[in-house]
Amino acid sequence: MNEIWSQIKTEVDEFSTDYLPINPNYAPKQSDIIELVDYYWMSRFKEGDKDSTGFKKSFYNIILNPVDVASKLIDLDTKDILIKAENGQSYYPSWLYGKQLRLYMKEKKNQYKETFGQLLNRIVFNWPKYGHLILKKVQGTIYSVPIQNIVNRQDAESILSSDYLIEKHRLTYNQLRAMPYDPDLTEWCISKYGKDGMITIYERHGDCSCPMGHNYHIVAEGAQDDEILHHDTIDRDDLYRELKWDDIPARAMGRGQAERLFEAQIAKNQTENLFRAGLRWSSKHIFQTRDNTLAKNLINAIENGDVMMVNSEITPIAVEERNLHSYNFADQKWDKNIADISFAYSELSGERPPSGTPLGTSILQTQMSGQYFDIKQEALGLFLKDIIYDWVIPEFKKEKKGNLMLGEFDEEELDRLRGLLLKNRTNKKLVEFMGKTKRIPSSEEAKLIQSVIKEGLKTKKEIEIPADYYDDIKYKIDIIITNEQIDMASRLSTLQTILQIIGSNPMILQEPRTRKIFYKLLDLTGFSPIDFQLEETADISETMMQSPLAQRGGSIARPMPIGTPAMLPAATRL
Repeated sequence: MNEIWSQIKTEVDEFSTDYLPINPNYAPKQSDIIELVDYYWMSRFKEGDKDSTGFKKSFYNIILNPVDVASKLIDLDTKDILIKAENGQSYYPSWLYGKQLRLYMKEKKNQYKETFGQLLNRIVFNWPKYGHLILKKVQGTIYSVPIQNIVNRQDAESILSSDYLIEKHRLTYNQLRAMPYDPDLTEWCISKYGKDGMITIYERHGDCSCPMGHNYHIVAEGAQDDEILHHDTIDRDDLYRELKWDDIPARAMGRGQAERLFEAQIAKNQTENLFRAGLRWSSKHIFQTRDNTLAKNLINAIENGDVMMVNSEITPIAVEERNLHSYNFADQKWDKNIADISFAYSELSGERPPSGTPLGTSILQTQMSGQYFDIKQEALGLFLKDIIYDWVIPEFKKEKKGNLMLGEFDEEELDRLRGLLLKNRTNKKLVEFMGKTKRIPSSEEAKLIQSVIKEGLKTKKEIEIPADYYDDIKYKIDIIITNEQIDMASRLSTLQTILQIIGSNPMILQEPRTRKIFYKLLDLTGFSPIDFQLEETADISETMMQSPLAQRGGSIARPMPIGTPAMLPAATRL
């Protein structure tokens, strides 16, 4: 047997048999936990859907809502990824960079035809569900690795720190043929190890007895020494990134919302099925009598209104349910436990709180849940920030060289972009004019130069972006880590404040010092100063006519006016 496949088989067998004592006794292995999450998610019992008497058991699902609530409260989107200029740097390059980056993330798709925004939706859904998130970068694209396909040491600090990491792929023949492997070897493996149109491929990371010292191998199940599809030396940290929901010591896999609720799910199902089993008796009407001449079944023996002549009285047997209070008590106890464990209180899921719940209690529960999920969202944001820095931006720089298509911008953004280009190109032409003529151009000459450039910009459908345009830009990525409702309220409050400032002092955007402070305020609150800057589209003649003085208004102090030479006091000789 091939040494590589022998080692992989040993590790797979070890993964399927080893267990951790800290895991639940009904799911002692990592694979058992994942399998139980999937069964519970589909409202299925792992051991079967019928009880010992042959009746179907009912599944009272309490996992779906807490996971959905968690996904909603940690939700992030591409719109939350902001590019902000560093101190002292122009806002315009970072604005243009951020605009292109968001368009890139909306257009770039991975091998599963997912954009980055769609990948974020998958992340915020699966992370609280399974408790572990693994992302992988393949050929410049990023996708989420199904945790069901992973084989690792279960007692490692994390999955990626395990001595070995194996990813199991179940592929069709055409999917394997599409891989960049030797075609002849691929066909050989398909003919030898394929079955029913499918073939199992193992991708292993970790040191092994390979004579060439490689730590990365891709082999078909059962392949021999000369049938390895691919081998290389690769740092797994360059391919994978992981994030845990709850970090359990001495356990590689994290714990999610679904696993937190295992005990509650079992208890609720037991209560529900005991209640339903009781209903099978309490819903019956049974009678007793000492008269042996009476029919065994009164339903078939009597009609409505019949008068029965019997030798002994007929009395009902008491089979009514007498444990309703106990069932209600158990439900209330476990409902509280579910909310406390998952922080999925009724206020967060849109439900009306129980009757008699004080307003202060509802507010306190909402605040506690918000703070808990804010921490989780912050952890996810920091994780995604590293992903964007290390994986997304380098690929973006490679692919976004060349011309910029103006069709990617709306009319307002086009006007702003044309204004930016008009100013920059006019300044360059004026510098060239002064270099050639050795004089400063007049206002008419400057206006003529600007008019020619402006007409040329109107006819262009694309703009050339230099290959090294973004290389020297100092930028940083800021992912908004706030609750969606709080974020919306704060942004509305910020817009109202901005409107009040501009209304009280319309000239605030003209005076350089107040404009700089105003733009810094916008930048810190998450709004791009470019969205509020209008003077870039103005002509030179209009700019020359604008007053350099800021008018008094609101609480903004009026700057000292700059006097003309005629207004200055006479010089005093010493």
